[in-house]
Amino acid sequence: MALLIIHHKVGDYETFKEVFLDDQERRRRSGCKGARVHQNAIDANDVWVVLEFETAEQAKEHGEGLELHEAIKWATSNVSMPDFVVLEPAMETDA
Repeated sequence: MALLIIHHKVGDYETFKEVFLDDQERRRRSGCKGARVHQNAIDANDVWVVLEFETAEQAKEHGEGLELHEAIKWATSNVSMPDFVVLEPAMETDA
C-alpha cells in the first residue's frame, strides 16, 4: 500500500471539508482505497491528507492530476500551495 500525503494550509476548514467529501468519487476512480484527514492540534486550518493507493505509481498519478489541483485551489481558497509526498512501506513493527 502506497500513501500520498498532502500538506496544506486551508482558508476555512469547513469549506475544505465540504470539497474533500464531495471529491470522494473522483478519488475512487483514480484508485484511492481510503483517506484520512488530520489537523494541526494548534491550527485547525493546517491540514494533512493521507490517501491510500495500491501502488506508488497510482499515488503519483493522482498527485499530479489537474482535477486534484483544481479541487485544492477551490478547497484552500488559494491560501497556500500544498506539499505532496508519495510513501511506500519500508518497515512495520508491533510497537
